[in-house]
Amino acid sequence: MPIAQSYDFVTRGVEKLITKINNDAYGAMNEATLQHHLAMNIHLDSLQQHRCNLSMILEKKVLRENDVYPKTRKNSANVDVLFTDRDNGVRCAIELKCFHRVNHREPNNRYDAYADIANLEAYLGDHADVGVFVLFTDHPHYFDNNFRAHSHKTNDFCLRQNHQYKAGRILSYQTETPYGPDIVLRLNYKFSWQNLEGRWKVLVLKVSEEE
Repeated sequence: MPIAQSYDFVTRGVEKLITKINNDAYGAMNEATLQHHLAMNIHLDSLQQHRCNLSMILEKKVLRENDVYPKTRKNSANVDVLFTDRDNGVRCAIELKCFHRVNHREPNNRYDAYADIANLEAYLGDHADVGVFVLFTDHPHYFDNNFRAHSHKTNDFCLRQNHQYKAGRILSYQTETPYGPDIVLRLNYKFSWQNLEGRWKVLVLKVSEEE
């Protein structure tokens, strides 16, 4: 139950954020802006729930003693948002992405998304009890199954609606010069996009050993 409560803080914060994004509240927003506002939403929600004992830090540096993190291939990483509910000790790590259609970073962005999920799995235990991956985008390339098909060389890194990843499957970037090494995740995932009626959509994935 404590993990579910922390996850609920995030989902409610995301709901407020996507509404404001679609109302153009943040103008030319970037990931740092959204990290800040998501953290603020979570903090304010905790106060409304009379849970004043929430500690939070943005860009928290963490270390891994005997291994490297999948994203950086180093033993250090920066967690976008990390908060702890001191009442129950639950630590929640958030990795947030914002993919603008105008930036044209497909398909590399999809690889980066999976690398963030892999990092969240790596945080579990040492630095977090639950992880949440949050992705905002206005580009159908990421969420729309009827949009142009992915290349077979990068199709492993699919994020589209109802796509399912089965734990242990090797994901390979099969271009002539791969963008990054293979990625293997430990947990199962189903990609369910929200706010489908708005210009900006959002994907929220829970990363947890607990069902």
